[in-house]
Amino acid sequence: MRAALYACVAILVTQPVAAKMEKVAPEGPIWDTSPGFHFPDADKPKKMRRALSGISCPYKLNGPRRCIAVFDEGGEARYVLVDGTRFVPQPEPIVLLSKGELDAEGAASDGGFVYVTGSHSRKRKECAANPESRHVYRLPVRPDGSLEPSSQPVDDKGRLWGLMSTDTVLGPFVDKCLGEEGHGINIEGLAARNGQLYFGFREPATKRTAYILRVASRALFEGGDLTPRLLTIEVGEASGIRDLLAVPEGLLVLVGPDDDSKENVPWWIGFWDGKDDGGKIDLRPLAELKLPKVDGHACHEEIKPEAMTLLTDGPDFRRILILSDGLCDGGPLSYRIPK
Repeated sequence: MRAALYACVAILVTQPVAAKMEKVAPEGPIWDTSPGFHFPDADKPKKMRRALSGISCPYKLNGPRRCIAVFDEGGEARYVLVDGTRFVPQPEPIVLLSKGELDAEGAASDGGFVYVTGSHSRKRKECAANPESRHVYRLPVRPDGSLEPSSQPVDDKGRLWGLMSTDTVLGPFVDKCLGEEGHGINIEGLAARNGQLYFGFREPATKRTAYILRVASRALFEGGDLTPRLLTIEVGEASGIRDLLAVPEGLLVLVGPDDDSKENVPWWIGFWDGKDDGGKIDLRPLAELKLPKVDGHACHEEIKPEAMTLLTDGPDFRRILILSDGLCDGGPLSYRIPK
């Protein structure tokens, strides 16, 4: 009897977090993205189109919205109109980094600004240093989602990099190789809420735990006390944070595979109310995402959800637009996620 009891406990302890929630299929097929993003100066324009990794939209849920999409290739962002079930890329470039690869992985808006973060990681294949990824940018934005005319991105000037480098938990992973070789720092999620920026880490992630780093947004760009707080969050085995999204009640957390790229690791969304218990986050699982098979589109390669934005905030559900690295123009899919 005791052995059986221990076996049951072991099963419960190792059970994936995603096993506790319902699986949700997309509401329909991939949204129309014609005419698609256009990168006339890119060496590999199709690869750029498959590199969408973050999005920031105005919090206006009725009618068309002008959003800003960022990419983990190159150094440019783009406007995109989100309207009904259409995702309409705009041609105007938003230059963040004139040379090199920013490896932008997250975008968020709050209080009249849009924020964009680089991954702060080394390159994946050759583990080469990529100092161009060590940037966070702030851009003034108007209520309609467009940038203020003639405005220039404001750089954090390495403040986030310096903070992580001296942190007792994150410091050992700064500037290390990705994956099993070093579990190097890899920021993939960004949210902005009430004057705070939240950076979500795909790595380091260990023992079912990932990290979120919260800092004061104004101090990051203007100097002063960052009032940092490093928070731990249970995400399950071989998992890390792939995106964050601020909602009125707190933050949504998109969870997916960490940098070890193991198979059969679920993609799911959880809710955090913004409170913590001694630095530990209580993440409430909401839904596992059922991902469709990649269709025969010549530009699509694979589905890796890496960005999300809110479409509808209902009484007991939220409609979320999920965008994937590996699909042309993000391959937008809408999901109805229970609250």
